[in-house]
Amino acid sequence: MITKVINKITTMLIENGAINIEDKEVYEYGIKHIVNILINIATTILIGGIFNMVWASLLFMLSYIPLRSNAGGYHTKTPLKCYIFSIILTVFVLISIRYISYNYILLLVLTIVSGIIIFIFAPVEAENKPLDNVEKRIFKKRTRIILFTEISLIYIFMIFNLLFITVCFVISMVVISFMIVLTIPYKIKRFNRYTNSKQKNRQADKYDILKKKGVSENEKVYHNNCGIRSSKKSSKNKSK
Repeated sequence: MITKVINKITTMLIENGAINIEDKEVYEYGIKHIVNILINIATTILIGGIFNMVWASLLFMLSYIPLRSNAGGYHTKTPLKCYIFSIILTVFVLISIRYISYNYILLLVLTIVSGIIIFIFAPVEAENKPLDNVEKRIFKKRTRIILFTEISLIYIFMIFNLLFITVCFVISMVVISFMIVLTIPYKIKRFNRYTNSKQKNRQADKYDILKKKGVSENEKVYHNNCGIRSSKKSSKNKSK
């Protein structure tokens, strides 16, 4: 349903001359991404209203969306699964904010651990969202800028004893680091695939080298045999 509406919007933009037909897929992807974000924001606020935690949901999203958009991490394979996963995640986050007793030492430890994971491993590509080298450099720079900004804000909130806001920001970092950790099986799978392909390429190269050597050796044998035969013929002719 959403895909059809987006298709109609881009078709209308093309007919009005607002965009080129060659850029249709790019605009469709961009509009779809924006629509998905708006739906997730609306759903998060709705869940926050159900839990009577609208401010918590807004503060969580304020910290989560910028960092998550650049750091990457685990992604489901379909938009529906992504939406369901987002609902479960939001419920879990709001429950953890309400029912877990936090203190500044715990929050500091969580900030340091999560920050290290994000700093070292981000940006992380998911199986269905690979990144090229240029994109990795761009997203890494953005991620680190946003990460340092949010960590600085967290320390400011701690100084001014704003525990509730601190918890919302720290939990968003914990969730993103968890999303990154979830991609480890994919990274292992990809590494194994890379090493296997490298081994196959090496074997193929060795086979080619041996094949070439075999050909050259056969040629040498052939030329040597021809030389022996020709020398025998010349000796016979002389004897005659």
